[in-house]
Amino acid sequence: FAPGAHGELGGRLGIYGGGAGARISGSGFVALRGAGARMQRALINYMIDRHVRNGYVEYRLPYLVGPRAMLGTGQLPKLADDMYRIETDDLYLIPTAEVPLTNLRAGTIMSADQLPQRSVAYTPCFRREAGAHGKDTRGMIRVHQFDKVELVKVVDPASSYAELESLVNDAEAVLQDLKLPYRVRMLATGDLSFAAAMCYDLEVYA
Repeated sequence: FAPGAHGELGGRLGIYGGGAGARISGSGFVALRGAGARMQRALINYMIDRHVRNGYVEYRLPYLVGPRAMLGTGQLPKLADDMYRIETDDLYLIPTAEVPLTNLRAGTIMSADQLPQRSVAYTPCFRREAGAHGKDTRGMIRVHQFDKVELVKVVDPASSYAELESLVNDAEAVLQDLKLPYRVRMLATGDLSFAAAMCYDLEVYA
């Protein structure tokens, strides 16, 4: 078996049509069919079920949020050019479920005995990818709409770094279960968002 790019292999198997999404919505959109669509749905269900067993509470959330929610998670103002905005209603399509998951607690006061709170949600995510980086990428990388299962914790600040390590372990466990080659990288300070103090990327071979 000769390894190949996922787009090439998906086309050969008939589960991914690279041009179908573009014909419907323009470049940066993809369409899955048959076993490809079923695999996507199965992976979402598997991840949610795994995290629920591990103590996370599942949520179904709005895909449109107001500017206050985007500000509260540091998406605005820095990433405004990457967001899809509906001007008539002053709403944004979410770039990640982190935005509504985090804002579930906005404006509320919690006692210490209510912490930690662990949440998981599946949502489609929408990003314009306005920068030049990745504009020539083929396949399902740096597309404008993609599916994501998100983990969010609300914790006591004193234990926040330990809770971050635990959250990363929970995400890694998915890749270990699926036997996918991956590596963990800590982001450089210059790559962090305004709202972040520390961040890891899990990089998977595609």
